[in-house]
Amino acid sequence: MTIKSLVIVVLFVFVNFAGAGAAAAAEKEELDFAVQRPAILPALYATLGAVQVWDLYSTRAALQAGAREANPAAAPFAGNAGSLLGLKAATTLSTIYLAERMWKKNKVGAVVMLVAINGATAAVSMRNMRNAKTLNTLNTR
Repeated sequence: MTIKSLVIVVLFVFVNFAGAGAAAAAEKEELDFAVQRPAILPALYATLGAVQVWDLYSTRAALQAGAREANPAAAPFAGNAGSLLGLKAATTLSTIYLAERMWKKNKVGAVVMLVAINGATAAVSMRNMRNAKTLNTLNTR
């Protein structure tokens, strides 16, 4: 991992935790945030940030190996690391925002949604890594 990649990962993690903090601050009308929310929600937010960073890294690795971005919504951002980072940050923050809103009306649904999104993002990241490895092997022959 290059210094540039490390800086991007650190910035992305910072943005994710700042977003989680902003979401928590928006809920000031609740007197005791820790009592109101189970520990699973902050853990799922942190996991979301981690899998998004992994997806960013694995996407860049696959693209550098010669793959193409299959997601038509992300394809315009894939060629530039900064724009891809911005897309991932916006996606992560909007997911946390939506989960917080959903939590007010459907507590189980909010947790299920986050688990599903985290799982899907992890699966995409695993496929990206597999594609990068396969393409790198083919390119070295």
